[in-house]
Amino acid sequence: MIINKSDIRKIDLSDYVYIVQRDDHKHNIVDDAGYHHYKLLSYLSSKINGLIIELGTHHGTGTLALSTNKNNTIISYDIKSVFGLSSTPENVELRIGNILNNTDQLNQLLEAELIFMDTAHEGDFEQSIFDHLKNNNYNKMLLLDDIFWSHGMIKFWENIDITKYDITDVGHGDPNDTHGPAGNVPGTGLVDFSNKVIIEE
Repeated sequence: MIINKSDIRKIDLSDYVYIVQRDDHKHNIVDDAGYHHYKLLSYLSSKINGLIIELGTHHGTGTLALSTNKNNTIISYDIKSVFGLSSTPENVELRIGNILNNTDQLNQLLEAELIFMDTAHEGDFEQSIFDHLKNNNYNKMLLLDDIFWSHGMIKFWENIDITKYDITDVGHGDPNDTHGPAGNVPGTGLVDFSNKVIIEE
């Protein structure tokens, strides 16, 4: 897969603002790539036809961005519901619960063309998911939000020993968003289990 950063920056999500209920997320979903990651999510979805699994639904703004390609099925997990869209996109299935507690659902990760992980940002959960993917020969893409948010996430990101790309410049790099425990911009990373991703500027 070729990922072209210039094309990511051209993505327009303004038609989806009306579905978003939170005022700050109404702004964030149309913000420039490199400030927030929603254009990146929509772009990656446009390059895929299949299953996308999101870990960390939260208010659903990322879910919405992933759902823009209607050829994809999005399964989104969270441990509680704080869903903040006025309606659920027709190609989205919401699930409540910890995926680590359900073997069948955990193994379904291996079928996903893209896994987007935006969870507790402490590193432990992320490490468990990464280890499961690696140990079971997953061969697609894992997108990680907030790789610089906490010291645990920084350690997790630094210790990933397969092909990875820091794509914060088209992801979640808002310079005003440094409230995490490490005091950094949140950061976005792509782990390429396929070894087929090419990043173009």
